[in-house]
Amino acid sequence: MAKEEGIYDEKVVFKSQPIVIGAGHVLKGLDEALVGAEVGEEKTVEVPPEKGYGLRDPKLIKVVPIREFKRQGMTPVPGMRIEADGRVGKVQSVGAGRVRVDFNYELAGKVLEYDVAVEEKINKTEEKIRHLLELHFKSIPPNDHDIHLEDGKAVVVLPENAKFAKEAQLAKLLVSKDVFTFMEDIDKVEFREVYERPAPPEKKEKPKAKEKKSPARKKKTAKKK
Repeated sequence: MAKEEGIYDEKVVFKSQPIVIGAGHVLKGLDEALVGAEVGEEKTVEVPPEKGYGLRDPKLIKVVPIREFKRQGMTPVPGMRIEADGRVGKVQSVGAGRVRVDFNYELAGKVLEYDVAVEEKINKTEEKIRHLLELHFKSIPPNDHDIHLEDGKAVVVLPENAKFAKEAQLAKLLVSKDVFTFMEDIDKVEFREVYERPAPPEKKEKPKAKEKKSPARKKKTAKKK
């Protein structure tokens, strides 16, 4: 599908996304359209800018002196993306020593169209938590987490690769927030990180030194004359 639409990117994993309807996991317009949707239902949803990425703001279009780019060793050209003050902008035009940069989000002001399909509805508490982990720990396969339920407490044992994920701290907060908001039977979420002693390296047998054999001495026989 992605290849057919011309949006395929080998660095992006294209798969179904778990969400909690009404939790704001997707754009407001899409979230509202999914309320009451049944498993197996497919629909096309049109999202206006007001319920998508917002309207374009003329105040976010800035004119920057070209010398500011040159100070950083950059040569601005139309279409070039830059980052300034934590915002990403796109160069619109260059001329007369000035550069016009648009810091509006690229989808702001646009009507968006989504084709959506509801694949399944999750009912079991453990599976709900696993899907929330998949949603917020984007770089970790959901089945890598070990989940235990203990009298109103959910214990999540994080896999080795989650310890170093850049989104780990925020992801734990977001998972906990969603659990407390949408699961009345869970009052505590505990994340555990297990560290194990690495196995000692296998000792390699040193190759035995070969014994040097002294060259055989030839016996000299004296001949009698």
